[in-house]
Amino acid sequence: MKSFITYQLRFFASLFGKVYFEEVIIHFGRFARMNLLPTIGTSVPFAIITAFHAWTALELFGVQRFLSGAVSLVMFREVAPVISALIITAVSGTAIASEIALMKLRGEFTYLEVIGVSPMRFVVVPRVIAISFVCPAIFSVISITSIAGIFVYFVHVKGMAQGTFDEMWNIISIRDIVGGLTKSFIFGFIIGNISGFLGFNAEESSEGVGRASSISVVVNSLVFIIVNVILSYLIFGGVTPELR
Repeated sequence: MKSFITYQLRFFASLFGKVYFEEVIIHFGRFARMNLLPTIGTSVPFAIITAFHAWTALELFGVQRFLSGAVSLVMFREVAPVISALIITAVSGTAIASEIALMKLRGEFTYLEVIGVSPMRFVVVPRVIAISFVCPAIFSVISITSIAGIFVYFVHVKGMAQGTFDEMWNIISIRDIVGGLTKSFIFGFIIGNISGFLGFNAEESSEGVGRASSISVVVNSLVFIIVNVILSYLIFGGVTPELR
């Protein structure tokens, strides 16, 4: 616990100091490429199967006209932020933890300190900033592709009128979209911060590198899923105003 608090103090002190924006851009592009296809490949089938089960259930009551809005609402609020965070923590969270632990094992932190560069500021902070913005970017992409998948299923497979599908915008509000983006940003920051901590404080051995990588998946997933419950209540539970 003491090491975690010490790490956080060092991290936030470095975060509000000099930022190496070139490193941020490099890691942003790298993380985006790593996560784009896995998240799309996971979220679109999930959206379609959700639409399939929702249609089957609501068809009994003859209220299919509300399905496009209801399923899209769930996508923006929960599915897109959570799925993107789960994939990103498995792909990039492990990469951050193992890279930082490996750099520490190789003595690269010592080299940086010798030339007067803070390892926290040069190695950790750019990765955390980059992944914090990658999460909302991936959320935006998979939201669009998932809605497209839902549209194809409802309109071209089940025969729903396109005008009926477009009524989804009468249910979805700006708060749903902004809320999803906000949750994704916070999830990205959590993933980067925890993965950076595990890598930065890893045991200097090959076992320590592997342990930091594997533990990052479990810890990140548990933390941001718990945080997701709190954020969902704060954003969508009536605490924040409805915006249209």
